[in-house]
Amino acid sequence: MRIALVDTSPKQAVYPVALLKLGAWRKAEGDTCKLFHKRLPKAGEYDAIWLTGIFTFDLPHALGIAVEAKNRAAEVMVGGVSPTILPEPFEARDISVWRGLHPEAEKHTPDYALLPEPPRYSITHASRGCVRKCKFCMVSKVEPEFVSRDWESDIAPSSDRILFFDNNWLAKELDDLSADVAIMRRLGRQGRLKAVDFNQGLDCRLLTEDHVQLLEGIPFSPLRFAFDGMQEDGYCQRAIERMAARGHKDFNVYVLYNFKDSPEDFYYRLRECARLTESLGVSVQAFPMRYQPIMEVDPGRAYVGEKWTSRQRKGFMSLLGHQSLGGQISAHNLAEFEYWFGKTAEEFAALLSYPKIRKLALRRQGSRRLERWGLAV
Repeated sequence: MRIALVDTSPKQAVYPVALLKLGAWRKAEGDTCKLFHKRLPKAGEYDAIWLTGIFTFDLPHALGIAVEAKNRAAEVMVGGVSPTILPEPFEARDISVWRGLHPEAEKHTPDYALLPEPPRYSITHASRGCVRKCKFCMVSKVEPEFVSRDWESDIAPSSDRILFFDNNWLAKELDDLSADVAIMRRLGRQGRLKAVDFNQGLDCRLLTEDHVQLLEGIPFSPLRFAFDGMQEDGYCQRAIERMAARGHKDFNVYVLYNFKDSPEDFYYRLRECARLTESLGVSVQAFPMRYQPIMEVDPGRAYVGEKWTSRQRKGFMSLLGHQSLGGQISAHNLAEFEYWFGKTAEEFAALLSYPKIRKLALRRQGSRRLERWGLAV
């Protein structure tokens, strides 16, 4: 059978590991597979088209591609996060939905040969699922059971960087973590590992001194935590301080907003990242993550949190768009952070509601540019 594997994500941030595993499984069964991104093969070229989708706000985009796929192949199936938790729009159009992980595909190593070029990194999971049930997260619905898995065979021989997509790696037993770290150290000694990225972040509330000692020398690039709410206050700062004391310099902190938080506590969490950057002499970049309801289709991403206003939400996006190039807040010190976002939480909340926030942000951006060029007046 000829199978087209289609990634429907509008922006492909990382390799579609689910499709790479599906391709490996079907090729092992004698099928022919080819990977596509956002586009479909011509009618009749393939016997089956299998598609994946991730975010629910992109579901209409994935649905449109899946509907068109029915005109091009006899078999169409869709899977992934958004079809798993919201299958009804697909099934209403007689499109088959695979819910959750595929057990046969999970047994296989990703087929990196499906990519258009040699992989720049390997992508794997040392565990599946999560021990937490955060209401803003889809993991408990897609991967309801927390399990450890063997992952070394997923590593591409041609790459020396590993992206782990674990949802909560630190929830593993310490012996299991030690076994994972032993593999990383061996790969490092062999010259096959120069960078490790737990892309979904490590759970700061679970980090102990035993973990800190275990992870010493692992080349995290960057080391990621989450400061999603005030429930992590103290834990996130302490995790960064502990790891910085062991020589880690590059941190990325996911900071959720527009959920149950207020602009004031969001400001506090952002400011803590700038404070730690200054006090520890390391880089702690805050990565604001705007909450979207996971069980609703909101393609315009118009949702406004219960303690936010539409103007405040848009005002923050204006500030962020002028302060940051990649959506991350990279203040080198508190003075730089306060220049953009205010000296107090109250000033921040008022700033977000300022009617001419776009013009103000543009002026501040221009002033900073003049300072860098030595032309400030």
